[in-house]
Amino acid sequence: MLKLFVGDVMKSPGKLLALCLVVYLATMSFFVGLFLFLVAIHWVRKQIMLKAKAFEAAEAEAARERANEVREQALKADAKPAEQVEPVSVAVAQVTPVRQYARSAVVIPMKKTGTHD
Repeated sequence: MLKLFVGDVMKSPGKLLALCLVVYLATMSFFVGLFLFLVAIHWVRKQIMLKAKAFEAAEAEAARERANEVREQALKADAKPAEQVEPVSVAVAQVTPVRQYARSAVVIPMKKTGTHD
């Protein structure tokens, strides 16, 4: 709002007169000057917070971009070795499968009777 008021001061004589009147009152009255000083501090603080939020948003966006790039590089690195591996012939690479036994209903664990025989 302050930018709109001060930016159009030279285009409108009414706004120029109002601004001159406010500055005159600020120089003559301690309370008007104090009020304008507090308004200026509030405006500066608001602008700093807006800049800080914009900076944090830019950092977050940059972090997301870096994470996406790292993820894409990792996906490309995983995809390249799979493409580079040559298919091994079946006769050469005969690996015996590891036997895995499953528990069946036929196998019953022995009950412990408490004797040490």
